[in-house]
Amino acid sequence: MNKRSPRPETTSLMSRVKTFFFGLIAVLVIPALFFLALEQGLKLFGYDKNFDYFAEIQVNGQSYYQDNPVFIEQFYPASLNITPLENTFSVQPDDGTVRVFVLGGSAARGFPNPAHGFSRHLEAMLKQALPSRPIEVINTAMTAINSHVVYETARSIPKGSADFAIVLMGNNEVIGPYGPGTFNQNFLSSLKMIRSLQAIKRSSIGQAMTDLAAGTGERDHKQELKWKGMQMFTSESVALNDPRLETVYSHYRRNLIDIVATLQDKGAHVIVSTVPVNLRHSAPFLSAQKTDLPAEKITQWESALSLANDSMLERNWPAAISRLNTAASIDPNYAETQFQLAIAYEAMEDYGQSAIHLQKARDLDSLRFRADSRINSIVRDVASEFDQSPLTLVDNDAAFATQSRPGQPGWNLFLEHVHYDFSGDYVLAREFSRAILKDMGVNGYRLPGQAVVASRIGYPSNMTLKVMDRVVNMVKAPPFTGQSNQAALMQFIDDRKRQSEAQLGSIADQIERRQAVLRSGKGDWRLRYELAHLLEHVGDQQGASEQLKLLYIEYPHHRDSQIMLAKMLHKDGQYQEELTYLEAALGNARGDDALIAQLRGWLGLVYFKLGDAESATNYLEGVTEDYQEQIHYVLQAYATLIRYSDQSGSASDVKRYAAQAQRYGKGVVGSGRVQEYPTLYAKMSQIMRLAGDQSQAKTWKDMQPRRARKQPPANG
Repeated sequence: MNKRSPRPETTSLMSRVKTFFFGLIAVLVIPALFFLALEQGLKLFGYDKNFDYFAEIQVNGQSYYQDNPVFIEQFYPASLNITPLENTFSVQPDDGTVRVFVLGGSAARGFPNPAHGFSRHLEAMLKQALPSRPIEVINTAMTAINSHVVYETARSIPKGSADFAIVLMGNNEVIGPYGPGTFNQNFLSSLKMIRSLQAIKRSSIGQAMTDLAAGTGERDHKQELKWKGMQMFTSESVALNDPRLETVYSHYRRNLIDIVATLQDKGAHVIVSTVPVNLRHSAPFLSAQKTDLPAEKITQWESALSLANDSMLERNWPAAISRLNTAASIDPNYAETQFQLAIAYEAMEDYGQSAIHLQKARDLDSLRFRADSRINSIVRDVASEFDQSPLTLVDNDAAFATQSRPGQPGWNLFLEHVHYDFSGDYVLAREFSRAILKDMGVNGYRLPGQAVVASRIGYPSNMTLKVMDRVVNMVKAPPFTGQSNQAALMQFIDDRKRQSEAQLGSIADQIERRQAVLRSGKGDWRLRYELAHLLEHVGDQQGASEQLKLLYIEYPHHRDSQIMLAKMLHKDGQYQEELTYLEAALGNARGDDALIAQLRGWLGLVYFKLGDAESATNYLEGVTEDYQEQIHYVLQAYATLIRYSDQSGSASDVKRYAAQAQRYGKGVVGSGRVQEYPTLYAKMSQIMRLAGDQSQAKTWKDMQPRRARKQPPANG
């Protein structure tokens, strides 16, 4: 029986379906498969840089998470050297461990000295309140970052690793990545576009495109930027009526919601904080004058301000207020007028009016380095949306105001505009501790006072004085030069440094205080590290060495202490023991190629001294092969290989390494990289002498460019 042919209309429909289906494959599936294959292929060629905040490592067979310095390169060039604090913590913590993550910018990080920031206070408080529970505070905050970066940080936190997560951010929303006041990215109004761009940057295709662009064209000057502090962000002001601000607030709100949801999904109880800033003693950085004022009004405005200034000098506060209000009626959005009104009202003990004008001055500041009223309103609003979930709002803005009564927060809690003094960090830690303990069901606990916390975290220290010098240098430069009270700010910081010097006392006092805390069992490994430095300074090498060994037992992930101990052991010829700490330091190098090359070369030297030529050679040849960008350490490795080959009587090895060093040195010269290492010629001459080739030693010496000789002055 013959089959019936399909109807023409059915054939037409099937044809259209096939055409659509194959068209869909051509438009979507094939390109997707192509890019997937390209992505995987590029990974095989080395474009597999990991941009997660944490990387998993193995230490003695145990799994740990360790901060990844590459994370920030998806937002800022590596040349700025914006790095995370060093954190290493177990993938599987001990039973009972209370682990707290801190997320935010430089204020949360603890600028200018993270060792005395609020996260360290918090750890000391929780340890006293919960003596039977191990406490870990993991501070992920970084300088100059905003909610776009904190969102990616939250996404990178390993699931199930956090009991609590503190979010304190908002000062850098305008000046941070993708903000209208930043210096190295264009402002983008679409949050989806920002996140898509970040995803591309993290992909192998994005990494390859970045390398291709750098290799085929003139290198982007933004990739060679060096950190110059806040003055890098002063090129573009953003007034209160700038339409881009609404986008900033929208991005902040959406990012904060997503950060909270992400952290809760990771298993953390989230603590969001309003952002306290210096109101009382931080004059506006830039006041924007109204642009459409007629000449007559400008004259009246200037006259009113001049007369107000005279009245303030005479301490005639009612007259000053009247004249400032006249100026404000002409140009109500001029930030400095509001700040001067606040000063006058405070002088009359009208603290309510003073607070109103201080807040206006902050909100009108056109260089937006401080979280404003809208930012804190958003924090409170978002917290209310999560009121039925594991979230606590800590209103530190209100806590700082309470602490500062009858005035507003100023130099009683801050160093400058947003970074906290010791007392400010203490208040933050106290409020966060209360929130954590309340959630854990620990009620009515009396937290230790400032003096107790100071002794347990080693405040003040010699580093306190050093960082105060940095703060002085910072406030000498823009944008602080634009503040009307800059001179008073510099005097305050100088006075604060003198107070710290008086508190610090003698080295003997510092040693005794730290020893007492450590004997009581209330100290931590950081305090022990400070003690080791102090003991070394007074010549007690044995005492310093003992402290460093105890530190290694308490916290085997601190490379600086391991390097310090290795140097002591090397000096004493204890090479076998030295290996333990050198290898530990190498495991904690965190991708720092210069440090890795240095430590591998050092290990090669130690193995030679122990008579293990095979291990020594493997380490040193690894430096010459894998770290050729590190000129100093490559040349040092060749020198060590030649020296020990000569001592072992292997003339062929001496000749081989000398030839390799020659090729390497000539390659450095030919590539123009000799400018990075101007002592190349002298170092190569030394290596050739070690190899017994005096002729080549002279050739390299003669290649050294001579300094231009001074010409005698012309006659007449």
